[in-house]
Amino acid sequence: MESIFPNEIWEQILDHLPLEELLPASCVCRQWRHLVRRICRQRCKCLPSRLLAELVHEHYTTRCRPQGMDSEIPDGREEPDWLDVSRMLIQTQVTSRAEACSVVSQINQVILLTAAEKFVVAVTRSGEDQSCTLSLVSGEGRVTCQYLVHGKVNKVCVLEEGGEPSVLAVSVNKELLGLLVHPDLRSLTALTITPNLAVDSRICSDGQTLVVSQLEENYHLSVYRATLLPGRLQLNLQSRIRTTSPSICWDLWNGFVTTLVPSGHIRAYTLCGALVAESPLYKDLRYPNPTLLARGLVLASTITSRTLLSYWHMDRDRDYWLVGESVLTSWLQRGPHAVGNTSPRRELRKDSGSSVSNGSPSFFEGGNSCVVTLAKVRLGAAVLLEVTIVQYQRGLVFCGTSYLLVYKIMEDTWKSEAGLKWEVLEACMPSLCLSLTRRPLARIAVCFIDAVIMVTVGDRDGNCHMVSLPTSAPQTSVC
Repeated sequence: MESIFPNEIWEQILDHLPLEELLPASCVCRQWRHLVRRICRQRCKCLPSRLLAELVHEHYTTRCRPQGMDSEIPDGREEPDWLDVSRMLIQTQVTSRAEACSVVSQINQVILLTAAEKFVVAVTRSGEDQSCTLSLVSGEGRVTCQYLVHGKVNKVCVLEEGGEPSVLAVSVNKELLGLLVHPDLRSLTALTITPNLAVDSRICSDGQTLVVSQLEENYHLSVYRATLLPGRLQLNLQSRIRTTSPSICWDLWNGFVTTLVPSGHIRAYTLCGALVAESPLYKDLRYPNPTLLARGLVLASTITSRTLLSYWHMDRDRDYWLVGESVLTSWLQRGPHAVGNTSPRRELRKDSGSSVSNGSPSFFEGGNSCVVTLAKVRLGAAVLLEVTIVQYQRGLVFCGTSYLLVYKIMEDTWKSEAGLKWEVLEACMPSLCLSLTRRPLARIAVCFIDAVIMVTVGDRDGNCHMVSLPTSAPQTSVC
C-alpha cells in the first residue's frame, strides 16, 4: 500500500481510535500493523501493573510459547504480541445488559468445574458405582467429548502452554491420571504418567508446572515440570518447598505458591522455596470457611465461622469476605528462566545484579518478605445478597449468590499506579446481574472466547448452566 502520509501522521490518526476499532485497522497493511502494534504497546504499558502482569502471563502460558520476557529486550529477546494482549483486554469489556446474555446449555449432577483457555471441564456423577464422567464443553456451550473415569474425581487441573496440546491432570482416588485433549476437543486419550504420584484434591497447576502435596523429610510441597512425550507425560522434579506446617490449601500462579496454613496465616513462596510474603494472624481463616486462592489473590469468607460463633451466642455483623493480594508482582525480581516465570522482569534495585540459581533472586535469599494485609469487604452489600462463591479473572470479579453478579474492579480510566479497587464490591451495584437458579451457587468457571465470556456456574444441587456474556471485542479474525 502506497503511503500518502508519513508514519508519524498515520500514528496520530490511529491513536484517536478506541481499541475495538484500532485492532481491525492492523489488518489493512504491514505499515498500519506496525503502527497499531506500537500504539497498543503504549496503551498496555499504562495499565495497572497487576492487570498487565496477568494479561502477559496468560498470553505466554496459553497463547504462545515464550521467546523472552524482558520488556526492553536489551539482548534481542522478543516482546509479547501486544495485539493479542490488547484483544485480551477488550474481552474484559462485558455488557451490562442482562437481556443480551443467554444460557446456551445446561448439565445436571455436576460436582466439579475447571476452566481452560478455550473449553470448560465439567465432572458429573455416573450412578452409584463411584464413577465419574468428564465432559468437555466448548466455547459455544456444546458438550464435544465425554470420558468415563472409574473412581472418585477429586480435582482436575489443565496443563497448557502455547503451541502445545492441553493435558488434563486428574486426581482420581489419590492417583494422578493424565488425559490428552485433542485440538478439536472431540476426544481424550489416556497418558502414562512417570513417575507415579499420590495426589489429593489440592493439586494445582499453572502452565506446565504442577504443585502437589508430598511429604519428604521436612518438605511439604513438590514442584514438577510436565513434559508431553508420545503416549506419556513426564514429570520432572524442579524443587521442594518447606512450609512452616502442612498447608490446608495452596495455589500456583506466575511462579509463586500461595499457601494457607491451619494457624490462620497466608504465606507466598517462590518455586525454589523462598518466603516472599506473609500475613498476620486472621482467626477467621482457622475455620473451614470457603476460601479461594487464585491468581495471586486471597478471597476467604466468614460464613462458616459466623455460623459456629452463633452457637457461642456471639453476635456478629453481616458476613464479610477477607480479600487481598498475596504477592505484589511489581515488587518482585526474578530471573527470566525461573520455573513458571513468564512475566517481564522488574528491577527492585539498580545494584541488584543478576538472579541466582533456580531463578531465585538474592533479594529473597536473606529471608526478606512483604506483609500481606487482607481487607474486610462485604461482598454484595449494595444488593443485600449473601455471596457464597467468588471467582476473579482479568479485573472482573464473578460473585455467586442465587444470582450471578459481575463487578469491574478496574475502571476505564486506568493508570499504571492504580490497583484493585475492592471497595467497588461493597459500595457499588454490579455491572451485570443475572438470575439463573433459586439455589445458592457453589462453583464458577470462566473462560474468555473471542467476543464472549463463557461463564459456567453450578448450584448446590449440582445444576450447571453455561452462560454467554457478550463483550465489545471485535468479531474479526486474527490477521
